[in-house]
Amino acid sequence: MEIIALLIIVIVAITLQGRIFKKWVLKKLEYKCEFGVNEAHEGEDIFLVETVYNRKLLPVPWLKAEIFSSRWLHFAEASSVVTQESRYVTSNFLLRGRQKITRRWNLKCLKRGIFKISRVTLVAGDLLGTVTDSLPVDVNTELVVYPEVISLEDMFVPANYMQGDTVVKRWIIDDPFLVSGTREYTPRDSMNRIDWRATAKTGNLMVKKNDFTSQFNYTVILNIQSLENEYYGTIYKELVELGIKAAATIIDKALRGGTPVRLATNGSTANGGGQAVFTSAASGAEHVRSLMRLLATLVLKSVRDFEDFLEGVSDGIDNTSVILITSYVNQSIVHTARLMKAKGNRVTIILLNVIETRDIPSDIDIYFLSESAMASTFYS
Repeated sequence: MEIIALLIIVIVAITLQGRIFKKWVLKKLEYKCEFGVNEAHEGEDIFLVETVYNRKLLPVPWLKAEIFSSRWLHFAEASSVVTQESRYVTSNFLLRGRQKITRRWNLKCLKRGIFKISRVTLVAGDLLGTVTDSLPVDVNTELVVYPEVISLEDMFVPANYMQGDTVVKRWIIDDPFLVSGTREYTPRDSMNRIDWRATAKTGNLMVKKNDFTSQFNYTVILNIQSLENEYYGTIYKELVELGIKAAATIIDKALRGGTPVRLATNGSTANGGGQAVFTSAASGAEHVRSLMRLLATLVLKSVRDFEDFLEGVSDGIDNTSVILITSYVNQSIVHTARLMKAKGNRVTIILLNVIETRDIPSDIDIYFLSESAMASTFYS
C-alpha cells in the first residue's frame, strides 16, 4: 500500500507541476533580440544581442529560442542548420525567478544585403521535459550589410603594365588637390609637405603648393552583366560582386573627401520595380549611405542592355570623373566612352575580366585585375 501511495503522490506531483509550468512558464517572460549595429560591411564581425527576463518568481527550468536568420550571417560559437538561404540556430537558457540574462553572439557578415530577423519562437517546459509550450515573439531587427571596401590600387593595374611597358604610378581615383608649385615653408606647414628637391635647389625650406580642382566629382557606372549577351541573370557572379565592391570603394572615398558622387547601373534593387539606377550627384554621409544601400540590395540581373544604358545616361554626364566598371568592353562601350571624354569628362575603365589586348582602347585609362587578384577571384 505504501508503494502504491508513493506512486500516486509522484504521479500527482508530476501532473501538478506539469500543469503549473504549462500555464505559467511563458508568462511574464520578456525576450528581445537585436543586432548590435544597424550597418556593417561585408566581412565585418558584429554582435547579435539576446536579452531574456523572467519577471515572475517561478523559475524557467529550460527555455529554447529558435532563431531563423540568413545563411550569410555566420554564428561563430554555435552549431547551426543551413538551408539554401536560411540559417537555423537555437539558444538555450535556464532562468531563476526574477532573473535577467543577456547573451551576445559573434556574427560574421559573409555577404552584402539587407538581413532581417522578424520573429523568434520561444519553447519552454516543465522540470521533466514532459510538458512544452511555445510562444512566437516579434523582434523585427534589421541589418544592412554594405559591400566590402577594397584596395583598388592593390587589385588593379594600368593597361601598360599588362603590355610590358614601364609602369608609371597612377591612381584610379584622383586626389582633389593638385600640386601647382612650391612656396616657402611656414611654421603652420607639416613636415611631410616639404619639397626636398626645391629646398636643395633654393637653399630655403620649400613646401608643395596645392590648388583644389574645380572639376572634381565622381560618376560611377557599374555594368551588372558579366557577358555581352546575358539575358537570364548574371552568369559570372563573382566578377560583378567584385565590381560592386569597387564601386563601394569609390563611393567610400568620395565620402571621406567630401566629394560629390553619383551611381549609375543597368541593374535594379530588390525593391526597385525593375528600374535601372541613375542617381543625382551629391556629397555627405546621408547621400553616400543611400548609394551604399543601393549597392547592398542590387540584384544580379540586368534590366537593360548595358550598351543602350550607357549611351542613354552619357548625355546627362558632364564635367566629372567617370569610372566605368565592367567585365567586358566592345566597340559600342569604347565609342560612348570617347564621346563622354570629348565632352570634358575624365573617363577611366576598370575591367573585371581578361580580354584580348587588341580590344584595349589606347586613348582611355584602363585598369586590369592584377595576377594575385585574378587568382583570388577565380579560384578562391
